[in-house]
Amino acid sequence: MPPAETASGAGLSFRERMAGPFAMGVTDPHEGARVGRRTAWRLTLHATVTIDDVAAFVAAPQHPGRLAGEIELPGIARRLPFRDGLFQLFAPSGEPDLTLFRYEAPFVLHSRPHYLAGRKNVRDDPGLDLWPDTTSLEVRLHNGPDASGEIVGAGILRLGVTDLARLLRSMRVLHPPSPVQGAAALAGFAGLFARNLFDSYALRPRARADRARRPRDTGGTG
Repeated sequence: MPPAETASGAGLSFRERMAGPFAMGVTDPHEGARVGRRTAWRLTLHATVTIDDVAAFVAAPQHPGRLAGEIELPGIARRLPFRDGLFQLFAPSGEPDLTLFRYEAPFVLHSRPHYLAGRKNVRDDPGLDLWPDTTSLEVRLHNGPDASGEIVGAGILRLGVTDLARLLRSMRVLHPPSPVQGAAALAGFAGLFARNLFDSYALRPRARADRARRPRDTGGTG
């Protein structure tokens, strides 16, 4: 199915809040989540996603947008602001059955640069995993201005049902040339989301099942 056409220049923004158990001094998000649940340490990400041009966003293989907002860290009384962050939707991972949502945020803590790098792993696995895949963000906190720095903390953030409802209510079309083109921008974004979910959780599993049922060619002559 070809991508839905959108008007060039019409953008989109929405706000997203994710929170979950997190711990300093660990490098694996699942271990950080275990420690965070035990200690009641949590990290909260308050983010605004901005897509300047939905048509370009849909057409780009990485589907990149901008991220800005605030981070709440355990033990830090104030929210830490950030801007110039990265958002990607259904970005290629290098693995055939896995695409990624990326959330990356540079910020300053104790006068030193830090970098929060998060990813949602979108892939069909055994069981009903579409909801947890698209609402669970594995995060790692790095020293330094990018994700190449030492990992100093990790955890797993989640988007709850109430958070999702707030996200949907916060969606705004930016600078649409006309109301019709603004509606087309929303439709283009929604179409990209739906097509990729269908591909990840219906088409690819079906193709794997077909390959598994296909008789193997033994190379014999009979």
